[in-house]
Amino acid sequence: MNEPDEFDPVPSQPSEPPTTPALEESPPAANRRPRMSTCAAVALLLWTAIADWLIYRTYGFAGPALFFAIAPLFFLLRPQPADDADLATGNGLIQLVCVILLCAAAARLAFAGNNQVLAAGTLLLFAMALAAARAFPAAMETVALSFRSFLDGLLWLAGHRFPRLGRRDVPETTGAGSLAWILPLVSLVVFGGIFVFANPDLFELVSEQFNLVSTWSWQWLSRLDGMEIPFCMAALIMGAGLFFPSLGKKRIGGTDAPRQTTAAQPANLYAAFRNTLICLIALFSVYLVFEFQTLFRREFPEGFYYAGYAHEGAAWLTAALALATGLLSIIFQGKMLNDPRIGGLKVLAWTWSATKFLLAIAVYNRLTIYVGFNGLTVMRIVGYFGITVVVVGFLLVLGKIAFEKGFWWLLRTQLTALMLCLIMLALFPVDYVSHRYNAWKINQGYLPPSVMIAVKSKDDSGYLPMLDLVDCPDLTIREGVRAMLAERQRQIELEVEATEWHWTRYQASTEMLYHRMHELRSLWQVYLDDPNERNSRISRFEDYAMQWY
Repeated sequence: MNEPDEFDPVPSQPSEPPTTPALEESPPAANRRPRMSTCAAVALLLWTAIADWLIYRTYGFAGPALFFAIAPLFFLLRPQPADDADLATGNGLIQLVCVILLCAAAARLAFAGNNQVLAAGTLLLFAMALAAARAFPAAMETVALSFRSFLDGLLWLAGHRFPRLGRRDVPETTGAGSLAWILPLVSLVVFGGIFVFANPDLFELVSEQFNLVSTWSWQWLSRLDGMEIPFCMAALIMGAGLFFPSLGKKRIGGTDAPRQTTAAQPANLYAAFRNTLICLIALFSVYLVFEFQTLFRREFPEGFYYAGYAHEGAAWLTAALALATGLLSIIFQGKMLNDPRIGGLKVLAWTWSATKFLLAIAVYNRLTIYVGFNGLTVMRIVGYFGITVVVVGFLLVLGKIAFEKGFWWLLRTQLTALMLCLIMLALFPVDYVSHRYNAWKINQGYLPPSVMIAVKSKDDSGYLPMLDLVDCPDLTIREGVRAMLAERQRQIELEVEATEWHWTRYQASTEMLYHRMHELRSLWQVYLDDPNERNSRISRFEDYAMQWY
């Protein structure tokens, strides 16, 4: 006779074999939902508690920053291995990249947070979940997991029972499993209480700690509102879906069928594509000669149309690069790959690609010309990222041609590159870098970048470099910057007075800025005392700087 399963009722004595109705009342354990491991249950409860503490009960970006810093630990120490993924097998390097980027998102939120960084960190969290589940975090699957993780969590929780405490070899019906941890706990409380009452000093210490815990618990409960419990339930379900993704790992879109080796056959469009590439090579070559002669290493005259050449022109050239990338992808597919003359067409493609790399350099040069004229801005940094992602997309097309990849491979890799570029842009400290450059140029004696400091909005990381201009030789710029810093100092002090301090409000850039302001406040004390003079100096600075806009 087989030994009874641990989930079955207590078996009858051998002399009284169980009857058929008894077997029907106790289905085999194989037909029951499996129990989740204790490790998985603890991980889910911790995940929910931390999400409630650092996301729902946060007052600023420092809470989510700490959450993103802690979150990788849940995935690196997975409570149980995931099933094999449908996608390409992940590896430690991908997980390491996700961890580094999540830590970068946490640092960026703690330094100068905004909603864009918060969205980027959330996307990285989904990517980390896929990588930990041995699935490649491509863009489409990462975005899909954000919608599928809730359903995955529901299905996983519905398919598992809670873990059982106590010894696994004791039948549930005896209640011994519960007593295995309740009795020791009661004994500790009873005898520990006796020892505390026996020692007055210890009693006083324990009473103080009990009062602190009681006060904190009451404060915590007093902040409980109607949405917190639904949030915690959603966090628990989402956590289960991220730890154990199933639907979330399914591939989005089709797959490229293996290329069939067939007899070489001329393609009808070969001549059209060949002639097109020859014409485009000639056109790009002629234009690049004109571009390098007119815009490289040239002293631009007064009144040069910087916006038209360096701003609008760079956008048009970027569009040309994107269009050329799409055209090259269209040419090398389908029957064209079986044309016996494909080698000659590839030579033309590589030649045209060389001219497109030169065109990309021309776009970078145009952006640099505009930056050199009147400074660096957020949108110009976006322009650098934009042309870079176009170049990366072009390189992926070349990889498709060289390694004979299919349409779905190209689409997935290009979307992933685009998503990664957007994440990197969100994490990049654009305000700090742009105004650090502008302040440096002004201190070098070149004043036009002052217009970007005067009229562009900025966060506190952007105000930090302005401290280098408080002794600028130009009177209008110096006093204008001092007045702007006085205005920002007044705003910070009003915000501190109006809101109750909580550690999740911490921003390193604001803390650093205000500390330096407190040290230098004597330089703009007059503007702190007189709002009219402060506003007058700021307006005068803006009007003066607009001559370089």
